[in-house]
Amino acid sequence: MRLIDTDQTRNALSFDTVIPALRDAFREDATVPARHVHAIQSGNAHGTSLIMPAWSERGYFGVKIINIFPENTHQGLPGLHATYNLYSATTGVPVAQVDGDIVTVYRTAGAAALGADYLARADAHTLLIVGSGRIAGLVAQAMRTVRPIQRVLVRSEEHT
Repeated sequence: MRLIDTDQTRNALSFDTVIPALRDAFREDATVPARHVHAIQSGNAHGTSLIMPAWSERGYFGVKIINIFPENTHQGLPGLHATYNLYSATTGVPVAQVDGDIVTVYRTAGAAALGADYLARADAHTLLIVGSGRIAGLVAQAMRTVRPIQRVLVRSEEHT
């Protein structure tokens, strides 16, 4: 099994490839069961684990696991950790484990840009981003892949 860490995952992804891949994936007949949501308690620690499987006829299936532990921030740790595990759909053999956090933020920003590609005017050059969270910069990058964005405005409770 190949382990693909945070830097390798980030370096392997670009919106020039992510957006067309999402376009194809959304058109594909994939099986995506409802996510499993589990409350986790260990001593005083409380968290939530989200388990999201999906597969198609391409010969692979994947499971993204997101663990959300908000109290981690008091220990200097991220509140969210995620992995994406890829398996052979014909043998069940593990193929790869990928940083699921990076995959998720690229998928989210890429899906937003894909939606804009269908819905926004072709000459749209101003982008308004509501919220200044950690994917705001990636959303701007992704949108520049599908539209000639020249100006980005950000509206946020923290940064206006």
